[in-house]
Amino acid sequence: MKDFPVDIEATLFCGQCFGWQKEGGVFQSVVNGVHVQFEEESFLSALAKDGRLEHYFDMDGLYAEANEHLSLLDPKLSSAVRRFGGLHILNQDPFEVLICFILSQNNNIARIRQMYAKLAQTYGKAVNDTLHAFPLASDMKNATEEDFRKLGMGFRAPYLVDAIQKQAILQQVPSLDFEKALELLMTIRGVGPKVGHCILLYGFHRMEAFPMDTWMQKVMITWYPGKDSTYFAPYAGIAQQYLFHYARTEGLQ
Repeated sequence: MKDFPVDIEATLFCGQCFGWQKEGGVFQSVVNGVHVQFEEESFLSALAKDGRLEHYFDMDGLYAEANEHLSLLDPKLSSAVRRFGGLHILNQDPFEVLICFILSQNNNIARIRQMYAKLAQTYGKAVNDTLHAFPLASDMKNATEEDFRKLGMGFRAPYLVDAIQKQAILQQVPSLDFEKALELLMTIRGVGPKVGHCILLYGFHRMEAFPMDTWMQKVMITWYPGKDSTYFAPYAGIAQQYLFHYARTEGLQ
């Protein structure tokens, strides 16, 4: 594990995951079926007790090198790195990421979190009196489009049914190059380029991914006219998360 600081708040609430809660200084969630709870000052102790959390928080990631490279590219990225330099890209379960970013379409983070919680409470396994794990595909295999609509999933309901039926294709992604992996993911209803890039970045740690939602479209038009994701290589995924969070937090001035 590298001794590099983690901005826990930014990492957990920057829009890459939706199951974490913070109350009274305590962060908690269910990660891979296990209840995780810690305060900021006990974060390193929590990592030491559970090696799986080191992987989840990507503690061996090359963030020092990435931050140095990105900071030298331009003033906006330099400011974003100074502000959120401890933001890590989590190693999340690909199926959970698939479902979450299908839910993200035409949505905001607060509502995605609500929909995430409804799926967990309805189909996930209870880990204590109040928390449920995010459901596996097998937990939702009998759910119908109507079931999901009753939970408030709206137009995304048929997409969820299709994603559950096709979840096995996720096993093929690690062996494919980026473009073929993206093409395969887009055979799932509701998965377009933006959602596909999210799945590849947050579910498979493919750092060439560069999700383009409305925020990032504004970022690129305002701050990087004429440029694309290759400008940020080889850390496009990290750059995207910095810029996305920076723009939402500080504005596009």
